[in-house]
Amino acid sequence: MRSDMTDKLGTWILMVAIGCSACRAPEKLARPAQQAAPSRVLFVGNSFTFYNNGLHNLYRAMVRERGGDTRGIRALTLSGGTLSEHRAGLGQRLAEQRWDAVVLQGHSRGPLVDLDAFLRAAAGCSEQVREQGARPWLMMTWAYEGAPGMTASLAAGYDAAALRAGAAVAPVGLAFARVTDAHPEVALRMADGKHPTLAGSSLAACTLFAALRAESPIGLAYSAGLPETVASILQRAAWHTVQELDVRDR
Repeated sequence: MRSDMTDKLGTWILMVAIGCSACRAPEKLARPAQQAAPSRVLFVGNSFTFYNNGLHNLYRAMVRERGGDTRGIRALTLSGGTLSEHRAGLGQRLAEQRWDAVVLQGHSRGPLVDLDAFLRAAAGCSEQVREQGARPWLMMTWAYEGAPGMTASLAAGYDAAALRAGAAVAPVGLAFARVTDAHPEVALRMADGKHPTLAGSSLAACTLFAALRAESPIGLAYSAGLPETVASILQRAAWHTVQELDVRDR
């Protein structure tokens, strides 16, 4: 199984390199009947999650447009925080309310600086989430501006973490790589080369919408104030990225 998933990930990274945005994809992911779209979602992370009024709010607006229940969508963030620093606060938040899914966003260099520590933290947080009856999702972060090589390393780190933690991956970093390669005119990162612009946060929210709900964001009217052409680019990139990585079977 490890070899099959590694091969799948390697194939996707190759597809990013050569560009495959024209690939056709169905409008829905097949999903087992028992895995309904989550209505109570907790977003856990740092500034990558809370910038631009928060990923949870962007995600909430998309769910609302499709008629979903948005009352249980919340965020737990810590500036510059790592997953290990979230353990105590996460435990308390999980005990206070029932969740369907928890999105775990680690430090942007976590898997690169100390992979073992990242793997342990991801596994520990995921175990806490599962113990409360929710599904853990690891939100893969993106490469810094001018450092495209980070993408493959981050992808490998999140792939390893998901396998160890029994979690699913929301491939936000791969969606960033796709848009950066195909549409360099769309600025996804701020002047510091790391934090997301509104377009970057919107791309992340679209990717999370596609992954968690197994539903295409293509055609959503909500654009967070971005031009319609940009919103369409982000929606399509998010959907095709999730389709190609096949997050269903993690």
